[in-house]
Amino acid sequence: MGITRRRKPKQQPAPRRLIRAGDRTMTFLPDAEEPDNATYPSQEEIEAAFSDAPTDLTWDWASLRLIPLFERGYGEGFTGDQMINTVSHLGVGIGFGIDFGPMLGRVTQSMARRWEASLEQIEHAAFTHLAEAAASISRADLQSVVHRGHFFRVLSTNNGWASSLILTDGEHLIRIFGTRDAILTAPARNALLAFGPGTPERAVAEVTFNLESMDPNPLQLEPFVMEDGVIRWHGLEDDLVEVI
Repeated sequence: MGITRRRKPKQQPAPRRLIRAGDRTMTFLPDAEEPDNATYPSQEEIEAAFSDAPTDLTWDWASLRLIPLFERGYGEGFTGDQMINTVSHLGVGIGFGIDFGPMLGRVTQSMARRWEASLEQIEHAAFTHLAEAAASISRADLQSVVHRGHFFRVLSTNNGWASSLILTDGEHLIRIFGTRDAILTAPARNALLAFGPGTPERAVAEVTFNLESMDPNPLQLEPFVMEDGVIRWHGLEDDLVEVI
């Protein structure tokens, strides 16, 4: 399946949001600017969740809340304390977040040094938590959508990591979407779309690009394909063509 991506106008990265609670600070990167009726945690809810965390964000506390995240398509990188990154088993680059409930914090290199935690330890803890979180998602959490006669299903979560479910084993996706074969796209961190394997490429691309255009920092990932429960990423294919 050859995918032709169209380059969209450059968008400005969403500003970092610095949350302060007592003598602690943490940087959060807000998700998409969505319609006015979208529900977001308030500043008070975010600060309350942050203040409930231990003062020094210990490894014992944070390791139970780590989660892998796809990196957004930033136009330019950030300076300062660098994020912890690696390449996933699917060949796509990922980072790691701390699940505070109403929001996600990012795991940085200074945090890892303070925890004396290796990348392997962070990765293991994050994928363990992801599997536990995925077990709480069911088919009842899906929305069924039709676009120009083509049906697809959408999983959107307020906690911002729905797209990370692609990184779980195929059994979770089979259980949630009820199929062993699908085209999966992740226009933003908080959204995962599943199309039938026979859906035309143009329909998959149109829906995904439209949703990406609503996000100031879309993921801009090529589609994932699940065949008989096995997931692979089209970002590693040689037949991709980008039209400028």
